[in-house]
Amino acid sequence: MDKLNMLQIFSRSVRKANRILDIGFVTQDADIGRQLKEFVSTREGVDLRLIRSDKVAAGFDAGGLSVFVYDLDASSEASMREFERFMMQRPPQLPVIVLSPAVDDELVRWFLRLRVSDWIKTPLSPGELIAACARVITQQGASRQEVKCLTFMGARGGVGATSLALHAALLAARKSKAPAPSTCIVDLDLTTGACAEYLDLQPAWKLDEIIADPSRLDPHMLDIMTATHSQGLSVLSARRKFGETFDFAAEVITRTLDLASQKYETLVVDLPRHTESWSDGVMLGSSDVFVVTDFSVPGLRSARRMVNDIVAQYAGEVRPKVIVNKHSRSIFGTGLSNSEVKELIGSDLAGYVSADERLVREAIDRGIPVTDIKSRSSFISDLSKIVGY
Repeated sequence: MDKLNMLQIFSRSVRKANRILDIGFVTQDADIGRQLKEFVSTREGVDLRLIRSDKVAAGFDAGGLSVFVYDLDASSEASMREFERFMMQRPPQLPVIVLSPAVDDELVRWFLRLRVSDWIKTPLSPGELIAACARVITQQGASRQEVKCLTFMGARGGVGATSLALHAALLAARKSKAPAPSTCIVDLDLTTGACAEYLDLQPAWKLDEIIADPSRLDPHMLDIMTATHSQGLSVLSARRKFGETFDFAAEVITRTLDLASQKYETLVVDLPRHTESWSDGVMLGSSDVFVVTDFSVPGLRSARRMVNDIVAQYAGEVRPKVIVNKHSRSIFGTGLSNSEVKELIGSDLAGYVSADERLVREAIDRGIPVTDIKSRSSFISDLSKIVGY
C-alpha cells in the first residue's frame, strides 16, 4: 500500500460506496455487537461478522471482509496491546476504523503509525457507522494510487521553499495532457497567502467559512475557493489579517486535501516548519517530502537536524530528501564544496538548484513564473531533474 493510502489522511469523503459491505466488528462488548447485528440484518447488501477482541491474539479468518471496525478501550493498557497485535496480524490491504470516545495527539500519532484508516468518536448510531464504512471502502477502491503528493518545507526562513514548491507545481501542470487543471498547489502557511501572491492571484480559500462545520466543504465549494493560474495550475491559498488567529479542527485541512486528491492528479504542498494538528497526516500522506535549505553551513545543519527529527518522529515511515537551493560554486574554490555538503547530508541529498537570485526575484516581483521571463534556466532545469517533471 502506498503512503497516500497508509492512513486515509484525506478521509472525510462524502461519496457513497456502491459495493456490498462485509464488515468485521471487533469488540469486547456483546451488547454493542448484538445491537449492530440486529441493525445490519435489516440492511440489504451489508453483512457483519463479530470478532471478540480478546480472541484476536489467537488469530482470525479475514476472508471476504471489506473493512474492520475496532471498538477500542483507549483507557485500558491491555486493550491497547490487543489492538496493536490485531493491527500487526490483520491483512494490511484491509482498512481499519477505530471507535473510541476521545483521542489525544499522542494516540492520533499512534494510529497514524499503525496505518489506521479512520477514527470515529463514540457514541454513534449504527447508521452512522455503516456510512463511515462505506466512505472508507469508496476511498480504498478509488484511484488514489495515481495521486502524487509532493511536500516542500524550509529548514529555516528565506531558503526559497515556496518558490521551489510553486515551480514544481507549474512543471507538473505543464507536463499534464489533461484539458482541465490536474495539478493543485496547497499553501498550508495560512498566514500570508504567499503562493497566490507569487502568482499575482487573490487567495480564495475562505477558512472562516468552513471552520465551524468542515462537513460543509464539498467539491463545488472547493472549486469556489480555488484560484486558477493561466498556465493551468490550481492554487489553494488563504490569508489572515494581522493579529487574526484561527483555532480549528484538523478536519478543516484533511477534508480539503481529501477533496483535492479526488480531483487532481498531483498535489504540491507548501508546508510550514512549525507543527500543526494536521501536520502528521500531511507528512504521512506525501509521496515525497523535500526539506529545502540554502547553500550555507547553518542551513545544511538545520536541514540535517530536521531530517533526523522527522525520521525519528514517524519511525522511518517518512524519509525526507534535502534540496540545496541557491547553490553556486566559486571559481576560486573558496567557500563550501559539494563534498562537504555530501558529508553533512549524505544519502538524503535530493540535489542542487542553482542560484539565480535576479531571475527569481524579478519573477516574484512581477507575479509570474520564471519561465515567463526566461524559458530555459538552470533553476528550472535543476528542479525538473529532482521532481521528475
